[in-house]
Amino acid sequence: MEPEDATFSQRVFHVVAAIPYGKVTTYGEVARLAGSPRAARQVGGVLRRLPEGSSLPWHRVINRHGQISQQGEDFQRQRQALLGEGIIFGAHSTVDLLIYGWRW
Repeated sequence: MEPEDATFSQRVFHVVAAIPYGKVTTYGEVARLAGSPRAARQVGGVLRRLPEGSSLPWHRVINRHGQISQQGEDFQRQRQALLGEGIIFGAHSTVDLLIYGWRW
C-alpha cells in the first residue's frame, strides 16, 4: 500500500484538474497517472477530504466499472454534475468509458 502523503495528494490534484469537461476517468487511472498505480483507494480518500466548494472536478472520477462509487446525497450530487456536463448514463447508472473515458 502506498503512503498517503502531501506529495501524493498534490499529484492526485494535478491529475484530476487535467480531466477535461465532459470526460471521466477512474480512481485507478488517477492513481497510475499520479505515480502510484496500486493506490486507487487512496485516490478516493484524497478526494473525500476535499474542502466543500473546491473547484477541483472531483466528480469526473468514477470506478473502474463506469459507476459512481458515492451513495445517497453524494451519489446524486456527482450524478447531477456529470449530467450537467452532457455525460449520459446507461443501464445500472453506468457511464460508457469508451465514449466518455479520458486518458492522459
